[in-house]
Amino acid sequence: MVVKKISFKNFRKQTLRGFVHLPSKKKSNRKALIYLHGFPGHCTGSAEVFAKLFEKLGYLVLRFDFSGTDLSDGTFSNKLMSCEVTEVKDAIDFLFAKYGDQFDELILSGISTGAIDASLYAHTDKRVSKLVLLGAVSDLKHAVRYDFSAVQVHDFWTKGYVKYSREGKWMHGKKIKKKFYDEFFKLDIPKAIRSWNGPTLIVHGSLDEAIPVTDPKKLFEICNKPKKLLIVRGADHVFSNPIHGLKVVKAIDKFGRKKF
Repeated sequence: MVVKKISFKNFRKQTLRGFVHLPSKKKSNRKALIYLHGFPGHCTGSAEVFAKLFEKLGYLVLRFDFSGTDLSDGTFSNKLMSCEVTEVKDAIDFLFAKYGDQFDELILSGISTGAIDASLYAHTDKRVSKLVLLGAVSDLKHAVRYDFSAVQVHDFWTKGYVKYSREGKWMHGKKIKKKFYDEFFKLDIPKAIRSWNGPTLIVHGSLDEAIPVTDPKKLFEICNKPKKLLIVRGADHVFSNPIHGLKVVKAIDKFGRKKF
């Protein structure tokens, strides 16, 4: 098993950085998985644990930071979901150019805002074989209240930004501009998902503190077949309990290996 630091350019010529996990040739199942982090998360921590587990199962895994996030170029204040969606293409272009001879199928996965990015992107790229959405929302117009409190919304309208207070975290003291908030009313998850015709797996924690289970259920109704919905009993938004995390990994692996 090998973990390599990688970097590639996005559509703005900024450098995005992350890691690729390469399984041994004996264990390789010829499948690649891209893991998209949430907001305001990054590609280390739980993302690293997730990637290592899939590497052991024979997957080639790419995890990276979107622009304006921790390891990558760009400013946090200028983050936009629409830019992240475009950067998914940049990541896939890189993966195929550098490692395309090592896999035959690409699984696009994302958690939280990463799931939003994956939902919006998948239908635009035939290179994506399967879609995995973890802790996902069904529509951004109502999901805006999951991400931002009434006080924060007030700050967006009066100050033009929200300032994060996360002691010890990379985003502590950083601002996010109102244009990030505005995109919740412009980007259309239902429309994008209806345009995606590949297999979809939706996984959600029954005790998700950020997004109610009604969201994945609504999203599941919108999805085209083949599709599967798994509600992990007792799990939180990021499946922080190792037992829940392993259930998620097993479900994704089973889905990833299944022929449709």
